[in-house]
Amino acid sequence: MATTVLSPMAIPSLHVPPSRKDLEKAALVYNLLPDDKDQPEISPAHLEEITEIIMSHHVQEKFGIHLVHGHLQVDQGKVMHGTAITSLRGCWTRPTDILGLDVSNMHGHIFALSPNGQFQAYEYRQGAPQPMRPNDDAFVAALRAYLQKHGLGSLIGLQVLNEDKDKKLQEFVLGDNNGAVMLDAEDTKIMESYRVTGYVVETDESGFTELKGNETHTPTIRQTHQVFTDGKPLPDEKSLMDALRADGVID
Repeated sequence: MATTVLSPMAIPSLHVPPSRKDLEKAALVYNLLPDDKDQPEISPAHLEEITEIIMSHHVQEKFGIHLVHGHLQVDQGKVMHGTAITSLRGCWTRPTDILGLDVSNMHGHIFALSPNGQFQAYEYRQGAPQPMRPNDDAFVAALRAYLQKHGLGSLIGLQVLNEDKDKKLQEFVLGDNNGAVMLDAEDTKIMESYRVTGYVVETDESGFTELKGNETHTPTIRQTHQVFTDGKPLPDEKSLMDALRADGVID
């Protein structure tokens, strides 16, 4: 049987589906991520320069950037994997048993630059990796070089966009057992936010283009983006909706 040889540029979970070893490594990487409160703001100058990199490679519909951060410790044998929810528009990302996942039908959603200069996925979504074109590869290389030049590898990550890229999204943390849920802001009762975590390129009516926040941390009635679950697991979507209602996030 012939062995597939990947090009030096090939990044697991971006160019090709992950292996189970890739998922195990992703969990280890996730467990070393800082909390968002320990991360500085991304400077406007860096946002402006990364906007130029994105636009010059024509990848604004495919890639954005993300504040590198984590919320919990992932147990051995699990990985942070997001699936669409059906009750509302959104995605629930939580520690998921690796052995129960179809690795051929998942891709890296958020990548951090590792010390060896390679992008490493630490959160995943359903669906096989999208085809990578030459300009996509050139963008990834240019972003990597920029992050390395400015020492931003531990602050700014690469994000693969999906159908939610044009929405304003709010993230709520559900505790160690339950991960986090990202909801369309139009479906929640919360009007304010306090930390931008995801950025996409937007062009206003005048034609001005910039990286703007489309994913934010948003406070509940407890004035934190942590939803109270009393340390209990949320076994299904109904229990998730109940917890969100109890904390005043949704009706």
